[in-house]
Amino acid sequence: MELPSVASLEFEQLKASIKNYIKTKSDFTDFDFEGSNLSMLVDILAYNTLYTSYNINMASNELNLDTAVLRDNIVSHAKKLGYNPISYQSSKVVVDLTCSNVGAFKRLGLTSGATLQTSMMGKNYTYVSKDPINLTIVPGASQAVFRDVELVEGTVFDINYTVNTSNEHQRFFIPNNFVDSTTVKVFVKDDASATTETEYTRKNTIVGVKPSDTVFFVEEVQDQKYEVIFGDDVIGRKLQNGEVVKIRYIVTAGSELNNVKESSLQFIGTIEYVDASDVTGKLPLSDVSFTLNDQNSSGGSSFESISSIKYRAPRYYAAQERAVTISDYESLIMQLYGNTDLVKVVGGETLYPPQFGKVFITIKPKVGDVVSSTEKLNIVKDLKDYIVGSITPVIVDPKRIKITVKPVIVYNKDKTRRSAAALAKLIRDLLIDYENSDAFKNFIGRFSKSELLAAIQNLDASILYTNVKTKVCAEIDLQSSKTPIDYSGSFFTKMKSKLDGKYAIVSGFFCYPGYADPVFIGVPSLLEGCVLDNNIYIFDKNGNIIDSIGTIDFETGDFAFSLASCSDNPIDLCGLQDGTDLETDSETYPDIIIDDPVILDDDDDDSELDDDTSIGEPAIGDVTGDPDITTTTTVVDDPNNVITIDDFTPETDPSKCN
Repeated sequence: MELPSVASLEFEQLKASIKNYIKTKSDFTDFDFEGSNLSMLVDILAYNTLYTSYNINMASNELNLDTAVLRDNIVSHAKKLGYNPISYQSSKVVVDLTCSNVGAFKRLGLTSGATLQTSMMGKNYTYVSKDPINLTIVPGASQAVFRDVELVEGTVFDINYTVNTSNEHQRFFIPNNFVDSTTVKVFVKDDASATTETEYTRKNTIVGVKPSDTVFFVEEVQDQKYEVIFGDDVIGRKLQNGEVVKIRYIVTAGSELNNVKESSLQFIGTIEYVDASDVTGKLPLSDVSFTLNDQNSSGGSSFESISSIKYRAPRYYAAQERAVTISDYESLIMQLYGNTDLVKVVGGETLYPPQFGKVFITIKPKVGDVVSSTEKLNIVKDLKDYIVGSITPVIVDPKRIKITVKPVIVYNKDKTRRSAAALAKLIRDLLIDYENSDAFKNFIGRFSKSELLAAIQNLDASILYTNVKTKVCAEIDLQSSKTPIDYSGSFFTKMKSKLDGKYAIVSGFFCYPGYADPVFIGVPSLLEGCVLDNNIYIFDKNGNIIDSIGTIDFETGDFAFSLASCSDNPIDLCGLQDGTDLETDSETYPDIIIDDPVILDDDDDDSELDDDTSIGEPAIGDVTGDPDITTTTTVVDDPNNVITIDDFTPETDPSKCN
């Protein structure tokens, strides 16, 4: 029997293929397929073939990690590679709990469970202590402090299972959604009447697990729920019939509870005491105060996305659960710290001067600007299980370069059906895609003005002329200090040194010791004939120079300065790009800020196509000056306002340089 040839999965092609096959049979030679009832049967056969083929294709796609689209199947493929997708992550705070009026007590104990509480949009959220903490009081002390207590956001749940070995299919599921799988704990006791229980140890790998070890594993299963898996007397101890398993875990709000401030939290925990007579009781809430070690909560994140699993799972498998190469470290960091957005690892031997025996790890979190100090310690501790040799990991805070782009186009409205608004949206979508590209969104990220110009020009045949105005800002994290601190950085591109305005480089305002009003950093524009060098200066709010603090190289964009500040205050140091390309280093990632595109008709004034010629001057905003100073130190800017004539050397033309 001759079979029909099917070359595609389009309905009309399938229908035509079936017709052609039937026509080859002598019984149907003279049939009118379009007008007869046989046409209905042909349609049914074509539809059936189409749907069957589609289902087979989809099922085949689900057999491979690269082509699968259903999360359950993708997770299953990842587990074959030893990769367990990241669950929801609770936000965390690290606090010091100070207890007053404790002179009559011997010991204090912070119970596990709800410790701090905050409210958001009419709903209460709690930060819990995962484990009880005991503290011995120094004799004669009136205060005692629980230091560096880590609290995680969420609600604690327990679920109990009785082991039934006759049920071969018994499984130990966690029924809730929004579970932070890193908080799962397991306790096992001999039977329901037993008063003691054994806490099992969680393992993420079978390496080193003995047959008698009391361990458990946690895996994601169907519908983003989790299952606890125990040993089989070969890899870990096997559960015995009648034993009672208690699984304790935390359900969290994830990233919603990041950036919670200390002022919005209140203590609701329980601190028990034991006095000199071994009498126990509870410390009044009024005797307990707390302070956050970091400014706010951090570390909360959502579950890992499908695209992230597809990217990370093969790389984690390649690392083989050891940290040797740079890619090994990067894969392990993404697994160990679920809030990782970008990570870059550099060997210390590649630096100048070299730092042998160290690896420097820069992490950009998904939520927040930097990894908290507590999370850094946890990452370093977890990495030690994988490090080969005596290598010391160092977590480095990321730096950011902000690139403000303002596209300007001139188009011929007679050559397109798109409106000006539609063209603006087209340009904005292009910039968003560019921002999310692998070449840009990364450490050592590359921004090419010439590529953007070409891409915008090719968006629509009606676009006649294009320009992309770019302002580059280096983010400087000023630290509070009465003495100068050294800062250095780069714009990673050539910067314009000659502008129409007063400044070529300018920062926002900040608090400067000894000045009641805020000040700013700037570099005077190098106007023709000006004798100023490439010095960086501090200016008062009126634009008068206070002091020279550093230098800048306009060709490379590199700068360095020494500066004191009376507050922790991030500032942006900004200028206009003169080069076409910008490429950051291993500790810096670029960030695009999209300004509204300017769409000009070819009849409009096209002067807006020209590059910007001024960076402007900073606005004071909400920044205040030194709180310890009530009057501003007088700045002498009049060359004739001097104590003696010997202190004055007139410029040839003072108006040239301000």
